[in-house]
Amino acid sequence: MRNRPLFATRQLFAAALALTIWATPSAYAEDATTRANRSAYQAALKCFVANGIAVGDARDARNAERANASDTMARKSFDTAKKLGSLLGYSGDRMQQDFSLAQTYELPRMMKDLSYYRDAAATCKALGLM
Repeated sequence: MRNRPLFATRQLFAAALALTIWATPSAYAEDATTRANRSAYQAALKCFVANGIAVGDARDARNAERANASDTMARKSFDTAKKLGSLLGYSGDRMQQDFSLAQTYELPRMMKDLSYYRDAAATCKALGLM
């Protein structure tokens, strides 16, 4: 009789372990999706800033066609960030704050460090946001 409760306890433990293992991949997938959306959101913010620089550079070079193309991509980056922010459950105020922070942090860095800007631009091009 003593083996029976021990056996039942082991069965319960095995069932709980199996349920945990079975449920875990979807929990990780959800976390992975959230992380991917957050990374894409940050990239879209960065692309918005990079495209803003490209607009200014094109205007300085008196290249209206390139300025318009960069402006279109800046809008696309903005819209992409807004959609991803909504998916992440961010409020409008939060997103506005994130845009301001991205401009405050990224703009001076991109303006001072050409290789950083070029890396950002290459990433944005690969993402279809530049």
